[in-house]
Amino acid sequence: MMNVIDTHVHVWDLDHYRLPWLDGEGPVLKRTWAPSNYVADQATDHGYHVEQAVYIEVDMAPEERPRENELACQMVSDPGCIYGGACISGDMTTPEFDAYITEWGAKPQIKGVRQVLHVPSAKPGTCLEPQFLANVRRLGELGLVFEGCLRCPELRDLETVAKECPNTTIILNHMGIVDADIMGEANPSEEERAYQDAWKRNMALLGRLDNVVCKVSGLNPMKPWSTESLARSVDVALDAFDADKVVFASNYPVLNIAMTFDEWMCAMLKITEGLDAADREALFAENARRVYGLK
Repeated sequence: MMNVIDTHVHVWDLDHYRLPWLDGEGPVLKRTWAPSNYVADQATDHGYHVEQAVYIEVDMAPEERPRENELACQMVSDPGCIYGGACISGDMTTPEFDAYITEWGAKPQIKGVRQVLHVPSAKPGTCLEPQFLANVRRLGELGLVFEGCLRCPELRDLETVAKECPNTTIILNHMGIVDADIMGEANPSEEERAYQDAWKRNMALLGRLDNVVCKVSGLNPMKPWSTESLARSVDVALDAFDADKVVFASNYPVLNIAMTFDEWMCAMLKITEGLDAADREALFAENARRVYGLK
């Protein structure tokens, strides 16, 4: 039985919160998702047990952030809830972020911050602005992680952030939001091969940095997929990053666009069955426990 800490789980209640980005989504995501849904979608007989999860902010409207933060703290504090920690949202482009994160970061339930940089409203290079970098450094001073969620062609920007902020742990979300269909191609076109090679180079560069950790997650293929096609991405991440710098994640419920939680979990167990037992346990749980300071 593989013990699992899932480092990337969302929930949202559309009766109480507004998520502007859902306006452009289909019925799979445009509904309420609760922690009970997440638990119910786990199989009990497929060789894994999810011990706990990390709540990741859901890009709510800015005015909703304090309410989301309170909800996250309440869920983590609830012994009956699966969440062991939470990463909240924040506007890291402003000087006001310092006071905001000093207040919220003092709460033991809060483990880090994510500002989504892969959305159309985020202009390229946002994370390289001096104020943004200062706020990333502030996270390190507070013992919090920075969740790096940015467009795949901008992975070199995250390399710069990591080098400029060496005392802050940077967690690369979803392997750089790589295109699972392109990476899954066994016989890629010349253009697809160029994409594959560029992503592999960028992953290798990030993997060499001591303060960068990679979440193995975020593969949402739109074409028919197999464990073998998913492995073409996962294996790159596991090769690029040392065994103590990779963490399992599901990106629930967003992954339901392409597959169920159980399908992703079973695929990951199959892909990693050749790993050393200690390295496998580190990927699925123990690295997350250390990186996020979980019990």
